[in-house]
Amino acid sequence: MSLLEFSLEGKIAVVTGAGRGLGRAGALALARAGAHVALVSRTRSQLEETAAAVERLGRKALVAIADIRSAEEIEAAVATVVEAFGRIDILFNNAGTNVRKPVVEMTDEDWHTIIDTNVKGIFLVARAVARRMIAQKGGRIINMSSMSAVTAERDKVVYASSKGAVTQFTKGLALELAPYGITVNAIAPGYMMTPLVKGYLEADAERHKRILQRIALGRIGQPEEIGGALVFLASEAARYITGASIAIDGGWTAA
Repeated sequence: MSLLEFSLEGKIAVVTGAGRGLGRAGALALARAGAHVALVSRTRSQLEETAAAVERLGRKALVAIADIRSAEEIEAAVATVVEAFGRIDILFNNAGTNVRKPVVEMTDEDWHTIIDTNVKGIFLVARAVARRMIAQKGGRIINMSSMSAVTAERDKVVYASSKGAVTQFTKGLALELAPYGITVNAIAPGYMMTPLVKGYLEADAERHKRILQRIALGRIGQPEEIGGALVFLASEAARYITGASIAIDGGWTAA
């Protein structure tokens, strides 16, 4: 194996939820590996900040405003990317959300906020991009799952259910798209020090301590630490891997 197989030089990547957190970290990791990146989210200002960072790395960046819960907006965004770049080689299907509450306190709106974003949104984006990848007979789809897909915590029941759905969706889609030379995998992060997680942990020192005790490596991950697995799955080095989910959780799910 050559290190060149890990290069994404000249590839075209689409990243959803690219304006902040793990989406921004993933977009920059793909750009560092050589990809030009189309950035998708609802918030232009955040996307423009990510785009500027991508361009500082010497790569092209395209901003596409879309709500992943809207089929029409996603189809339009994907069409814009194809018009600009001619193809889509990589999809990092990242955008997601959570509402932390016990099930008995969840409202119908809370349920739909999580499920419509984390499940419906993943489906709509994957469907739109897969149609283009089938036509070009190749591509890499990496969905954002979570360690919560296989482990339980209080106040994360609906979120965990949504991520379990993403993991199963990844496996099934991998079988459907394999005949077209398209691989479909997932990454499953644990606690990563995004702004949202930082606020959650700082609000309760005892909870922060309990979480650290559960993580084998004894620390919260940094957003950029998803980059290695993401770039690997997007590269030729991972061409014989499909339907897999890679945990990036510091050993949380090893226990």
